[in-house]
Amino acid sequence: MTIRPPLVWLCAGFAGMLLSACASSTKLPEGKLFHPVTTDGYPLSLEHFSAESNAQNKRFPVILCHGFMASRKYYKMNGSRSLAMQLQKQGYDVWLLDLRGRPDAGSPSLFYGEYTYDYNMDDYIHRDMDTAISFVMEQTGASGVNWIGHSMGGLIAYARIGSLGEERIKNLVTIGSPFLFETPTRNLNTWNALGNCSFLLPVLPMGSMARMERHSCISLSPDKYLMNMFWYPENLPEGMEGSMKEHTANNIAIGVADQFAAAVEDGEVKSEDGAINYTRNLKRVRVPVLVLGGRRDHLGSPYMLREIYESLGSEDKSLFIASRASGQSEDYGHTDLFVGTNAGEDVIPVILEWLNERN
Repeated sequence: MTIRPPLVWLCAGFAGMLLSACASSTKLPEGKLFHPVTTDGYPLSLEHFSAESNAQNKRFPVILCHGFMASRKYYKMNGSRSLAMQLQKQGYDVWLLDLRGRPDAGSPSLFYGEYTYDYNMDDYIHRDMDTAISFVMEQTGASGVNWIGHSMGGLIAYARIGSLGEERIKNLVTIGSPFLFETPTRNLNTWNALGNCSFLLPVLPMGSMARMERHSCISLSPDKYLMNMFWYPENLPEGMEGSMKEHTANNIAIGVADQFAAAVEDGEVKSEDGAINYTRNLKRVRVPVLVLGGRRDHLGSPYMLREIYESLGSEDKSLFIASRASGQSEDYGHTDLFVGTNAGEDVIPVILEWLNERN
């Protein structure tokens, strides 16, 4: 079973192109942009924000990696209050990573050309992460990096450290990252069962649809119940949902979608050929890890994160669930863990304090 949007969404998308724009653009902070190339010739994007000169420089730079259908830009969505800018103020050399297939390094073509959507999560794990870590260490002269991954950005870090023996990641923070699916939420199962026609498509056009919706007067999103898997709308600042659709939503390669769908069905994350069971190698992850999630998160649910936490081989590991019961202003969802209305007071300080103690 694969994650496949009904074709009616796509038809509605083309109709939306004909309508006038309904939203204005949001300007984001801009760093210096690099495009390192992977061993198989695919360009990535790394956006650099140097540590502020008046801050005490930290030991290791930070690489921030995005999730399943996102890009690096949501890490700077709240401007000076964003996770990226707060890390910069704390004295970290900050690098925002776009994995392959994101437009700033050149959008893949649908069928022909040098770059297409012919890749999967194994390519992220084996090639993109290696290229990004090597490039940042070469640029900074550091002996390792801190890795912060949201959703899939944390999932691929678990896989690389546990199954490939990655030693250059010295500290790991995962935000709402699923990695075993013995108890997937109803939202996730429903999303996974949508549609049956993606074999006709070269790519799942989720990013294209989101931008059409942002700049048209037609709602192209699936049922609100399903979209709540990605954020808790009541916990977002005004205009944030539209800004994320405009700046961060990305098309999904069929190989990535199918590999993730297989994980939901099997209960474990595996390589595409089944030769590597990434989930079972969680016990080999021994670097310091902060597992962070939200009470309302339907993708990386609190129960799932507790299982991941218990499975990690690290002696230095912490679990934090952002909720009212823990003293936060709201029960957090998936992406609002760092772009939420009060994330700058509720969640980001937890990440900064944990990293500072280890840098």
